[in-house]
Amino acid sequence: MFHFSLDTARSVGVLSLTGDLTIRHAADFKEAMANAMYQSNNLELNLSEVERVDLTTLQILCAAQRTLLKKGNTLTISGTLPSALRETVQQAGFVDCGGDKETSGLWKE
Repeated sequence: MFHFSLDTARSVGVLSLTGDLTIRHAADFKEAMANAMYQSNNLELNLSEVERVDLTTLQILCAAQRTLLKKGNTLTISGTLPSALRETVQQAGFVDCGGDKETSGLWKE
């Protein structure tokens, strides 16, 4: 469900997430995010293999984005964002998570 690697050449931690990220896995996901943020100041999320998310996941992601921004660090998304995830972000009103979507928002294209 979670895979973390640190690219020391770029000083970026990469957290790859797969499957369902719902309230059932919220505690594990939150712990994985906290560990990844502890090991790397700048974090890249690969969400291309995520099948389902719920509001809990979006709250954890948004909190992580805000925490890293306050420290002057980054949280970015790599890979293709699944349509189900994109729809959940829109429906839940998390488009501007972490800042202005044009500059620092988590879901910027």
